[in-house]
Amino acid sequence: MASTITIRVDGLSALGERMRGLSAKVANKVSARATGKAGALVKRAAKTNLRARSVETGLLERNVIVKKVPKSRTTLTSEHIVTVKKAVYPQNSEGGRRTTRRVGVFKEFGTVDQAAEPWLRPALDRNIQPAIQAMKDALEAGIIKEGA
Repeated sequence: MASTITIRVDGLSALGERMRGLSAKVANKVSARATGKAGALVKRAAKTNLRARSVETGLLERNVIVKKVPKSRTTLTSEHIVTVKKAVYPQNSEGGRRTTRRVGVFKEFGTVDQAAEPWLRPALDRNIQPAIQAMKDALEAGIIKEGA
């Protein structure tokens, strides 16, 4: 069910040149801060979408997180994902074990008995440009702060 999104961003060549002037450690720090800011923006929008849903989603909403992808899994300088931290719902009367991750998937894509109520994908779709701008701003501020 997971999909990959490729986004083309123009106008970053000057920032890229300035990033190359930084040490690898500092460049990683600056880029991690930038992708984290973009992830946080999408996370806030996803939580807002959950609040607008037809059923109680409090536990799910509290467990939406931004997570930095470990360096070994990516060749990029920095990558963050918006995901759901696993938490177990209290036992229901049917005895089924529900976790926040499963509930998030059920809400996003629907089930046989429940219509889909997408909350994560729309958060990304509506915030692509603001997330890109947040990354640009954070990169520029980080480069200036680190003195490049």
